[in-house]
Amino acid sequence: MSFAATLDLAPRVSVRLLRGLSLLHLGVGASLPFAMEPGWAMGAVAGLLGLSWLKLRRHPALGFGPCALTRLTWHTEGNWTLREASGRSHEAELDGGSLVHPLLLVLNFRLTAGGRRTRLIAGDELESELMRRLRARLSQT
Repeated sequence: MSFAATLDLAPRVSVRLLRGLSLLHLGVGASLPFAMEPGWAMGAVAGLLGLSWLKLRRHPALGFGPCALTRLTWHTEGNWTLREASGRSHEAELDGGSLVHPLLLVLNFRLTAGGRRTRLIAGDELESELMRRLRARLSQT
């Protein structure tokens, strides 16, 4: 397969990932009474679980907030240009620790100016043709 064209992605917020995170937190919360004795320890774990959900439900890796990556451009040379919702742009390289799974893409980027960014893609953020092209190109790297 030839990758002579630049791949320009504008992922939306993933409803699938948000729903999955919510169900995960609900499942853990519902299992707490069966896993722990009632008391202050269970209350502390329930509180931490609530804080976890509050932190993750609007995380930039899911596409929320000014630091969220809203435009990802994969150039033919292999480098990336990332644009945040705030309008800032970054030149980056795809990190080797990225995950390509049939249900989830975890794209970890190393910024050339220093720093890191992550974007999670579950498939409902992009049109199916763009998702197919992205998976095909990622499989070749």
